Amino acid sequence: MSIKVNPPPLQVPNSFLGDKQAAAFFNGLLNTIYQLWTSVYGLRFSAKVNTTDATPTALVRTPVQDGKVVLLQCYVVAHRTGGSAGTINDGAWYVMTGAYRNTAGVLTGIGTPDVIQGEDQAGWDVAFSSSSTDAVIVVTGAANNNITWQGTLSVYEAGA
Repeated sequence: MSIKVNPPPLQVPNSFLGDKQAAAFFNGLLNTIYQLWTSVYGLRFSAKVNTTDATPTALVRTPVQDGKVVLLQCYVVAHRTGGSAGTINDGAWYVMTGAYRNTAGVLTGIGTPDVIQGEDQAGWDVAFSSSSTDAVIVVTGAANNNITWQGTLSVYEAGA
């Protein structure tokens, strides 16, 4: 899943076009909203994926624009729903924080991600990865385990 959120369209309603003062006020309000949207915001979204083996699988991805730095904070919970290995209702949880920068189209991790976790099965894993200029949260299950992974990712962005 990849999400790009653009600011709302900036357009003065037709009903204000005949009143210059109302149109000027509304235009100023729209410009203020646009400035706030583009300079002070964080995104939060959820994703869900199922795995049946130990193949690393993208849970969620987010683009990192050129000249930007992003802080990623991710919460993931996993629940074994079937398969012939493990125990009924095995589960896990993960809290991850990490950062990336995009310089001229090259995505680079900043420092070492912080991961706090609890797992019923030690083979399960969640990690940060990258693909081109996308930061990716990757989950890895285990052989003969049907696992539902649910994650919430918060993205905080800074840059020109």
